[in-house]
Amino acid sequence: GRAGAPGAASHGGVRSRRGPRPVALAARTGAGFANIYMCRHGTTTWNVEKRWQGETDTELAEKGVAQAQATADLLAERLPQGVRYILCSDLKRARATAEIYAKRFGVEVIVEPRLREPSLGRFEGMTKDKIFSEFADLFARLGKLPQEERMRTAYFDGLEPPLDTSTRAEAAASRAASLLGGDGGAPTQVALLVTHSKVLEAVLAAVFGKFYEGVETTPCAFFQWRFSTKEGVPHELGEVHNIEFYDHVVEQ
Repeated sequence: GRAGAPGAASHGGVRSRRGPRPVALAARTGAGFANIYMCRHGTTTWNVEKRWQGETDTELAEKGVAQAQATADLLAERLPQGVRYILCSDLKRARATAEIYAKRFGVEVIVEPRLREPSLGRFEGMTKDKIFSEFADLFARLGKLPQEERMRTAYFDGLEPPLDTSTRAEAAASRAASLLGGDGGAPTQVALLVTHSKVLEAVLAAVFGKFYEGVETTPCAFFQWRFSTKEGVPHELGEVHNIEFYDHVVEQ
């Protein structure tokens, strides 16, 4: 189920992105929850140029490889119990990031197309500055929509709205939870989902009630998703790394 109403009401202002919660949080993931970390890929060649990517299949930049290696070490420090499964988008930048994590944890990567970045239409290949200057009216209009309506509204006709992006990502997370459960469901077992910024933003808005236009992630950002496997029990948001939440449109 979706996270409860308290999360939905908490999108105002800025939240801490760097202060880690104690690693013991993972150990407190008890029966009825799967311990999942949703991760953004490392910096790509287009990220360096501040270009929006969408479904364009870009490569990790050298900086992105170093970021993923450092984040793999960070995750290993936070998760001394290790990682049991890694699922990733079928786009190269996510797969390359996932392979670095897989090498660190000694597991295989499972390609999960439902973690793919949505198409961004005419925005793909455009620089951030050009997008927000040429389409200022569009972002102003979207930013004023009620959250529920915004989540059902795509940038352009024919593209996937954020709610649908979250729905398929939730299905991928459910698959990961089932894999963990098939291993006996030990509460400390962990699965990583390696995906993209728009997928993280959609899930944080749809599942955890964050203001969609105000979610800001950086490459290799991640959050802990205490994925509820019991009907009627909401998901819980745990540790958040390199993600900020605002109550206004963020240009990124």
